[in-house]
Amino acid sequence: MPHREDIVIEQYYRKMLWAGAYPLLLAAMAGATWVDRIHAHSLRVAAPNGASIVAMQQVSDRLLLLCALVLAAGLLCAWLLSGVARWLVVASVAVFCLEFLMPVIAATLPGGKIYFAMLGPGLRMGVVLVALALSVLAARKAIS
Repeated sequence: MPHREDIVIEQYYRKMLWAGAYPLLLAAMAGATWVDRIHAHSLRVAAPNGASIVAMQQVSDRLLLLCALVLAAGLLCAWLLSGVARWLVVASVAVFCLEFLMPVIAATLPGGKIYFAMLGPGLRMGVVLVALALSVLAARKAIS
């Protein structure tokens, strides 16, 4: 018969396993965003044809699926953690959602599309990296 302390420790490790998935998925998202930027640049340099446009659309679809997975993991992580760690995860999810709002905000500003075309990839990486930093701080806070 397991002791109560063993059950509590096992539940804690199970919770931390699920909560630790969010920073790992955000790190994968940061890497995927960087690879997408390189991939889009290489396709832009090559002669644009129908196959390259289809390839870019497929990559975008996969990134949106990864974003949905990251958001679901962030919400699960916020639900599992408590205290300051929970608020850091909520802040991380909010910062990550800025990635979806940046094109909308750029479209409303005068000349925003031009600036977004120049600064967009850097802004996307910055948003994902800030969200990753906040999630790592949350994981560190939850462990300590």
